[in-house]
Amino acid sequence: MSKKHKITFEQIAQNWLNDVELRVKPSTLENYRYLLRRHILPIFGDVDMRRLSPEKVNCFVENKLKNGRLRGKGQLSRKYLKDIVSIIRSVAKYAAQMYDIPNKVHCKIRSERRETRVLKGSERARLAKRLMTDPSGYDFGILISMYTGLRIGEICGLTWGDFDENDKLIHVRRTVQRVSDNNGSTRLLIGEPKTASSVRTIPLPDFLYEVLKRYKKSNETYIASETARPPEPAKLRRYFKQITEECRIKDIRFHDLRHSFATECVKLEFDIKSLSEILGHSNVTMTLNRYVHSSIEMKRKFMNLLKI
Repeated sequence: MSKKHKITFEQIAQNWLNDVELRVKPSTLENYRYLLRRHILPIFGDVDMRRLSPEKVNCFVENKLKNGRLRGKGQLSRKYLKDIVSIIRSVAKYAAQMYDIPNKVHCKIRSERRETRVLKGSERARLAKRLMTDPSGYDFGILISMYTGLRIGEICGLTWGDFDENDKLIHVRRTVQRVSDNNGSTRLLIGEPKTASSVRTIPLPDFLYEVLKRYKKSNETYIASETARPPEPAKLRRYFKQITEECRIKDIRFHDLRHSFATECVKLEFDIKSLSEILGHSNVTMTLNRYVHSSIEMKRKFMNLLKI
């Protein structure tokens, strides 16, 4: 290829998308396309790939951090910007491999550190009591997440057919998320769980099994929406916020139920391998590093084992 021949970022990005299409989930591919179309290509689309410098990427990152929102003014979160920069880096790496264009893009975004919130015993009791008082579909969804550690997308993907009444199990077979498509709109996507290890079967605690058995509906009905259509994850999050406020539980996110479940299981001395499989992790290291957070009481208990 002649060095004078211009090959744009957009051309290489499209070829990169074609290359990864068969290796990623449809929702992931649509997210790549959305971020490219809305954030990246308006800035870098017509740039000659050989002229994509670290300075240009750093300037782009600084602008997005200050005023990166598409609707009105405001900065993008570091997590969101990290996804955008990851795509730019992947396209640059692809250009180096396939077109022998030197990769000059090595920018990384430092993740924001958020203190993990774990439910206290009294909070968990208040929340469970409220959820089991004349429960609705959303209540079942929150309860299942509290006592199995399921992700919100997995909760939204559960139908009553996934509830095994005979063997007291719940089968995790699908996930639900709202994704952007190529024409600028969004749609609710029902797909496979996050990873192969996320497809799993989880035994239910006896009390939760009895609650679900009492209210079981037809197999085709989604548990959280109580209809044949899956619930919106965003609506379930809003309902969770409303319920936790009623229960006087502050600063808690839906995903913190997963943290709380894992931490409580470790406190109860669950086998880590079993817990890892319940959470749908590919290895126990991920379980320990990401979701298990010891309390000061646990630390004191272990420290008091030390003797003179």
